[in-house]
Amino acid sequence: MSLSRRETLQWMIAAAALPLARLAPPAMAAGTGVAPPFDVADWPDAPPALPPTKGYGRDPDLTMPTVPWPLTLSKAQRATIDLLGDLILPADDRSPGAGALGVGAFIDEWISAPYPTQQADRVIVISGLTWLDRQSTALHAAAFDAIRPTQRGALLDALTVAEPAAAMVQPVAFMDKLRTLFVLGFYSLPEGKADMGYIGDQPTPGPYPGPTPEALAHLSTVLKQMNLPPS
Repeated sequence: MSLSRRETLQWMIAAAALPLARLAPPAMAAGTGVAPPFDVADWPDAPPALPPTKGYGRDPDLTMPTVPWPLTLSKAQRATIDLLGDLILPADDRSPGAGALGVGAFIDEWISAPYPTQQADRVIVISGLTWLDRQSTALHAAAFDAIRPTQRGALLDALTVAEPAAAMVQPVAFMDKLRTLFVLGFYSLPEGKADMGYIGDQPTPGPYPGPTPEALAHLSTVLKQMNLPPS
């Protein structure tokens, strides 16, 4: 699926307000798990930080969006992300896989945004993609997107443990983060909402009562995390 920057910006901003966007994976008990089935490649150094860019502010015009920041992923990294999307959320009889639906474009937009949460995710995702190719090359003499499906499956299986060995903490955290971003992107699409039976907004009889205290508290938390002042 080919998406414009306008579509992915609207998608990313809408998803940022969802409770799932604030979900943090549980802390892992490092070093207590089963030893990985291979010699673990070194975790790469963190990628260079993005040049400072201006964010969207508190009141983005979603009908006339500008593009205030460049995208992060290279063509090869985006291909690997799409491949991982179809492995993490594969197609079924109700919807295409996350990769085929273009969730990779959402992830690229997400990790390119200049806000603290998104930039922390960028370090994990870019480092993880580098490690994945490094580990795949060590095992099979080819990058992750060039190895056989069974080899990819075995490598991903090693990244789904609840209590990783010390050398696997960062690779497993990478896969946890990527899985969360795919779920966030997928279930904020119409296909994902239909998949989980979301019925959308419903009419409210009588005068509009305004946002609930829970909604206002959530908005305040999101604004604070994006370093934006409250109104």
